[in-house]
Amino acid sequence: MNKHIESPDIASIVETNPSALLIDDDLYARFLGQLTAEIKAFEPDLSTAASRKEIASRAYAVTKKKTAIDAAGKKLNEDASAQINAVNAKRRQVREDMEALADEARKPLTNWEKQEEARVEYCKSILKAIEDCGNGFIGGEPQPFLILLRELEEKIVINSELGEFEDQARVAHRIALDKVKAAYEAHQRSEADRIELEKLRAEKAERDRLESERMEKDRLAAEAAKHERLEQERREREKAEQKSREEAAAERAREEERRKAQDAIDRAEAEARAVREKAEREERERLEALERSRREDQERAADREHRGKIMGEAKAALMAQGAGEPMAKKIVLAIIAGEIPHVTMKF
Repeated sequence: MNKHIESPDIASIVETNPSALLIDDDLYARFLGQLTAEIKAFEPDLSTAASRKEIASRAYAVTKKKTAIDAAGKKLNEDASAQINAVNAKRRQVREDMEALADEARKPLTNWEKQEEARVEYCKSILKAIEDCGNGFIGGEPQPFLILLRELEEKIVINSELGEFEDQARVAHRIALDKVKAAYEAHQRSEADRIELEKLRAEKAERDRLESERMEKDRLAAEAAKHERLEQERREREKAEQKSREEAAAERAREEERRKAQDAIDRAEAEARAVREKAEREERERLEALERSRREDQERAADREHRGKIMGEAKAALMAQGAGEPMAKKIVLAIIAGEIPHVTMKF
């Protein structure tokens, strides 16, 4: 029976520090070579119980070494895992501390940007209020001309607080004021025409009433004359015939007067109708323009909401990848501005 021989150095190392075999390839090769040589050098005699016992003992000894080395490897992994966890925890702390410090460093600029954004929104709201007034609206509701004029001339103030929007606001204010004044003047002309037409109609009615009274008086006078003619027909025939001719001439004159008056009324009505149709056409055009403006406002609001949603989702995705909110917002704005090559955002 062969003796179990093992190098004292390797045996001592494996016994005291089995993990050394996992980090020293040369030591492990020597260790494996020694065990292999021992196994091959052993010549078993299966006919004896002692030899069979020796075989089992050698196999068990190898298994024990395997278990010890594997346990040492497991311990190495646990130590490494603990070290990795500690490093990761420190990394998280560093990220949080540095991000908080970066936010603190940027705080003055961030506060300024918020104030600037609020200022720009205020300026845009003034421009929107001016445009709405020019289109006949205040707060989204149509208003009378005098209220629109008071809003533009007294309540909407344009000064240096608008900054770079001041010139644009002044131009928009002048355009809106001109539009409202022109519409108001057209409305006043239409109202004046309506009043004049009512006056003409009242005058015609009065003339017709007087004419009717006169004709009634003439009828009564004619009846009295007829009665007198019947009584004095023979004596006053020539006189009656002359009077008849005079009355006929007077009737023709009155008819001519009525015709001229009717022609004047017809012309006045035609002119008034033309004015009214023009005012109605201009009013329709104004209402259509207001409707187009309202639809365009809705489309712009929907577009802003859609763009805000897309940008918010992009910012959230960047934050999910570890970017802080300010940095994520800055990246999204840079993409929108085209400052990052080869990267675009689809709305």
